[in-house]
Amino acid sequence: MRVAFAGVAHSHPFSDAAGLVARGAEITGVWDRDDPERRRDFSARFGAPELPGLADLLALNPDVVVATPRTARAAEVAGACAAAGIPVFANKTIAADAAGLARWDALPAGARFTSSVLRFAPGLGTFATTLRGERVHAVEVHAQHDIAGFLSADRRWQDEPSGAGGTLVNIGVHAWEMLDVVLPGGRAEIRSAVRTTGDSRTASEVLGSVHAVVDGVPVSVTIAGVGGADRYAVRVWTDRGTRELVLPDDADGLGYGATADAVCALARGVVPVDPSRTSAVYRNAIAAAEAARRDEGFLGRETGAEPRLPRGHARTDGDDAGSETT
Repeated sequence: MRVAFAGVAHSHPFSDAAGLVARGAEITGVWDRDDPERRRDFSARFGAPELPGLADLLALNPDVVVATPRTARAAEVAGACAAAGIPVFANKTIAADAAGLARWDALPAGARFTSSVLRFAPGLGTFATTLRGERVHAVEVHAQHDIAGFLSADRRWQDEPSGAGGTLVNIGVHAWEMLDVVLPGGRAEIRSAVRTTGDSRTASEVLGSVHAVVDGVPVSVTIAGVGGADRYAVRVWTDRGTRELVLPDDADGLGYGATADAVCALARGVVPVDPSRTSAVYRNAIAAAEAARRDEGFLGRETGAEPRLPRGHARTDGDDAGSETT
């Protein structure tokens, strides 16, 4: 199998390449318009020729493309792959806002998918299977990943709401992807959402807390960019009791290996994630981010400032946009 890499904007394509090489794939080339230093690092690590343009990369006629450009280019790259008739797997994020999602949804038909690696975490799939036939009363999802790496000069675009969507989208897609495995394709009605900034380093937020209803089920989602170990967890209340999953903090436990398998399947013509599920995940993540950011006040503490009550942002209600509480 011959794989080309269109964009190496963050860490995931390096993991993808390692997993695909371990499965016998040949890395035929790499292109990236915005991150030449990362492109050179990728080329050196995997022996992949650097290509000057996307058209040059696609002219190699690979069996599949792994696309990780900066978010604003995601739809453009996927569209070019569709025009060339080449399957493409796009790493997150493929949209930072509703307009970006509309561009992705409007792409011509083609063999492609995008997903958080967590969708393919073996433990999550098994967990969802155990819930079959049970009445779900409530779900709680927690996605925590230290955002310190996104505050460095070459990756700060991921922290920008207009870049990769900031913490609530860039990390949030992991949480909403996990929820989609448990409650497939559900549209979240956002009932309340808050965020904290913590200090002035981040252009987006350190943490977001969202309460929603999905297909009649109350859902609580916490998206955290605080320091410390990653944590991805789901808790579900059913008629039979409380069920809880914390994903193992290792590559296979988080789904990286199974994601590589899904890319191999795509090269054979099998699209592993229905486009409607992708739209559901991003629609929910973007709606939650918009609700939490609706007012410029925040919960938390400004750098060098005394603690204060948030300005009109203690709560943002989906049914009463702009309401304020104290």
